[in-house]
Amino acid sequence: MELIDAGKCLKAAQKEKGITSRELAKRSGTSPQQLLRWRSSKNIKLHTIQLLTFHLGISIDDFIAFRNK
Repeated sequence: MELIDAGKCLKAAQKEKGITSRELAKRSGTSPQQLLRWRSSKNIKLHTIQLLTFHLGISIDDFIAFRNK
């Protein structure tokens, strides 16, 4: 079973959408420091992924698909 690196998915999603960490932090109501912690974490809680994908304008399936990019 391949485990998903959620931080890697987040970085790739941001890059594809052209959304900076500062902008995504503001949209999601968190601090830029917290967003940077998520970006460097392999494991992110599901409700956090839901929040991020909503503000990135993508589905959770799309988020997970970024593991290969």
